[in-house]
Amino acid sequence: MKKIKFTGFSVLVLALVFSLIMVGGVAAQDMNKIAVIFPGSVQDADYNATGYETMQAIEEELGMETSYSEQVAVPDAARVLSEYADSGYGIVWAHGAQFNQAVFEVAPDFPEVAFIIEADAPLEEEFENITLLERNYYPGFYVLGALATRITETNKVGYIGGLELPFTYGEVNAIDQAIRTYKPEIEFKYIYVGDFNDPVKTKQSAEALISQDIDVIISGVNLGNYGLFRAVEDADRDVYVTTTYTNKYNLAPNNHLTSDLFKYNPVMFKAIERIKSGETNNFIPMEYGPEKSRYLKLPVDNVSEEVNDWVKGIAEKVASGEIEVEKILSEIDIEGESLE
Repeated sequence: MKKIKFTGFSVLVLALVFSLIMVGGVAAQDMNKIAVIFPGSVQDADYNATGYETMQAIEEELGMETSYSEQVAVPDAARVLSEYADSGYGIVWAHGAQFNQAVFEVAPDFPEVAFIIEADAPLEEEFENITLLERNYYPGFYVLGALATRITETNKVGYIGGLELPFTYGEVNAIDQAIRTYKPEIEFKYIYVGDFNDPVKTKQSAEALISQDIDVIISGVNLGNYGLFRAVEDADRDVYVTTTYTNKYNLAPNNHLTSDLFKYNPVMFKAIERIKSGETNNFIPMEYGPEKSRYLKLPVDNVSEEVNDWVKGIAEKVASGEIEVEKILSEIDIEGESLE
């Protein structure tokens, strides 16, 4: 595995080298080379770490050559993507929907390169060399919302998100659906910090929710969780949290309930298999269920065996389709209220 940082001179040299050994585009063997760009640190124990672990699995289990760039700023994404494409990488994965516009700009210039992006709905425009992984946050947040109805003692539940985006709208709407189904008397409030990775603002937002007697907070942030954990630990009563992407129990062992886990291996392995077979335009949903791309971390922490079994049953019904979670990504359509 190689972590590459290109300079303008190095790109020129690489381009000259590849031009000597390739005719008519990227050689077929370059489909055994994959590059990944990450918006944050691969050591964040969160969203970036999940992608990094999958990249390692691609190298170890599929025998592919991998390279990556971390903490890529959105304005730099098109340049970094182009540099990897110019350097002979047959597959380039943009791990983060914030990079999608850059991929849309770059992909037509490199028709021989297969790009992989993540989003929350099918693309409005077809690209022959773009595979879309649909993340489907909302089913998992329905399960987290259902769990909150069994935990809250104040009948007040909160949600903290980073930015107002279609997938975060879906999270809020799914939580509300669960609350209305299992305990409609609960008061549900949500707040957007304005940044997924700001611990200070997240801590302040969590403190505002706690001050209104909210005792279960469903997190939709990333590094902001570190501020959330400090807020619940400092509270003068028990406040519990749920998280996303990875198990974060060790960061707040007395307050953490569970996490909506993400596993990119199933969808990425499927995407690579299709790309290598010649299918470079794909739509692959991240399915919810055991051994799939998305599922509840079990057992749930800090709850009774009865509650653990109950929420496990809810997760199983969501996975099987017995419970249908509404997919509403266009707006927040709930009976709860914003704290902002």
